[in-house]
Amino acid sequence: MVTMPLDIWSSDDEPRLGVVLDEIWTLLEEGVTDRRHGFHTPVAATLPDSGGAALRTVVLRHVDREARCLRFHTDIRSKKVQDLKADPRISFLFYDRGAQTQIRVDAVATVSHKDEVTAAAWEKLTLDNRREYMAAEHPGEPSAWPTSGLPPELQERDPTLEESEKGYKEFAVVSASFSKLEWLYVCHEGHRRARFDWTAEGELDTTWLVP
Repeated sequence: MVTMPLDIWSSDDEPRLGVVLDEIWTLLEEGVTDRRHGFHTPVAATLPDSGGAALRTVVLRHVDREARCLRFHTDIRSKKVQDLKADPRISFLFYDRGAQTQIRVDAVATVSHKDEVTAAAWEKLTLDNRREYMAAEHPGEPSAWPTSGLPPELQERDPTLEESEKGYKEFAVVSASFSKLEWLYVCHEGHRRARFDWTAEGELDTTWLVP
């Protein structure tokens, strides 16, 4: 699916911010279902104890407009989970070249492990996806040679359904609820930028920003 850029130059009127926000939600939802979409693999930043920000690419798995929540899957043993347990703040950077759109999201994360959320998500995973959680060692563990971390019997094949269940104990879902979002539309005629803030009561405050 090819996302067309938001056409804000088709008339003398600039788009209303409500239209922009609806476009943002559409792009996020397309990012869940379309692997080729730019929003399918955002960059996520956590705050490690060592200082600075730790960046990595994640796969967007679920979007909830009503709850303003984004989800991705990870290994419970990963460093990002350690970071989030110490400080649940997380930020995302999305960019889709076709839509000429960048989105920045500041959120607070909840890590689910061996609960209803992970059970429901696990049931939807393909066998090759489940295989990703069957490494014997922790992600980021030093190794004397290049390795996938997978056991020898799974190096060149997917696990059976029965075998794959061993990976569930390492499977986690990160749910990131947000109350602040910034949108940037990039084009030759002149960029456009806006911010969306939600209060604790769910009321929305919007404003245009200088790009």
